[in-house]
Amino acid sequence: MTLSPVIGSAQQIEFDNLLVASTPDAPSDSSASSSAATKPAAPVTPAWEGKLDRWLDLDTFNYGARYRSVFDSDNARSFSQGQQRLIAHGEFKFDQDGKYGIGFHLSSGRYFNWSYADFIGGGQHQFIANTEAKMSPYQIYVFTVLPASPGFYQSGGGQLYLRQFFLTATPIRGVEFQFGGLAINHGVNTEATSYDDDGYMSGERLTIKRPRQLWLSEVSYTRGYVGDLYTPNFFARGARLSMSNYWQILGRKDFGKKIAVSADYTFTTPEGAPFSLKTTREAIFLDARKSKVFDTVRLETYQRINSGYYGAGIPFPNAKGYTLTVSRDFRKHLALEGGIADIDINYITNLGLNVQALILGLALNGDQYGVGKRYFVRPSIPLNHFAALTGSYSHVFDTSLVASQVDLWNNQALTAGVIFDLKKAFLKRPVK
Repeated sequence: MTLSPVIGSAQQIEFDNLLVASTPDAPSDSSASSSAATKPAAPVTPAWEGKLDRWLDLDTFNYGARYRSVFDSDNARSFSQGQQRLIAHGEFKFDQDGKYGIGFHLSSGRYFNWSYADFIGGGQHQFIANTEAKMSPYQIYVFTVLPASPGFYQSGGGQLYLRQFFLTATPIRGVEFQFGGLAINHGVNTEATSYDDDGYMSGERLTIKRPRQLWLSEVSYTRGYVGDLYTPNFFARGARLSMSNYWQILGRKDFGKKIAVSADYTFTTPEGAPFSLKTTREAIFLDARKSKVFDTVRLETYQRINSGYYGAGIPFPNAKGYTLTVSRDFRKHLALEGGIADIDINYITNLGLNVQALILGLALNGDQYGVGKRYFVRPSIPLNHFAALTGSYSHVFDTSLVASQVDLWNNQALTAGVIFDLKKAFLKRPVK
């Protein structure tokens, strides 16, 4: 299992001199002047901010730094390193209403499911050296039969990549077309039972959100290519737009603002694999604040409804798994999220025919989960309106579910660090 902590520090920034609002001259009319004297002044939006919003919807813009420590199932400390991450996500708008535009997701990280990049500590070479030091002879034999995949060792550096870059069009209200480098549509599921939040694909998606006509709040169809796991730059894998190995149909229903459910069916042929996977996923999310026990509850499941062979006569069975996550906010001084995840060992099939996946239990879902039956907890402590201390801890507690030949890379994981919301820090005046 994996143990990774992140440690950082935040410094309060004064914004009074950073954001300057431009206010029109007061009218000379006496009645208007007396009216202004008796009514509170309306909040003023800085002129530059209004101009920015006309052209850009910036949903996410943050920077994080953390320390990570990881132990594998052979009790080797496979990771002990400092990491950093920058993420910007949004859309450039061609028209004021945002019906047409270009979506983007820019981030650090060299892998499909890792947006953090190493800046202190070993990195992938040290990870492999530490892991091999405690492997069994059989594990080492299998591990060295095939060479590491190209790009596997390049985990450091501060480079930024356009993981997602796509054209988006909403010609009819509630009907959206997307084409280009896209995110994976999880529905109400999360990266625990689907693909990592940092993941990407090349292809197209049709999304219909017309609940009055269809009852469902959302129906989407996605076709594209999931792969190039060590090539996060969309432009370097643009040729994949003419290929497809991934198809998904998803439906979602929101019952007010308190309950959301979704289900999807995905058919995929992982890159380089001699097999295909048929997977169904379902999830339900509850706003449970009235219970005064939890703020939110999410139950998500998946079923791999076919079996197959890795190759060389090595079979994998159909299987299922789940994740239960609850959260609670303690008067905005501390937010806690935790739960239990049970992901079957053969979820590694989503990575295709890959020796690192087979021996280390690597998968394409969130790396905080991976495979195995584990508990996890994630605390968050706000420091001010734009910075928070964050952390996570997870531990596999049922090792009988992990095959003996697998040296599970994240048997125990701890991270601790700090995240700065740069959008709130530099683009929005704090509310007083």
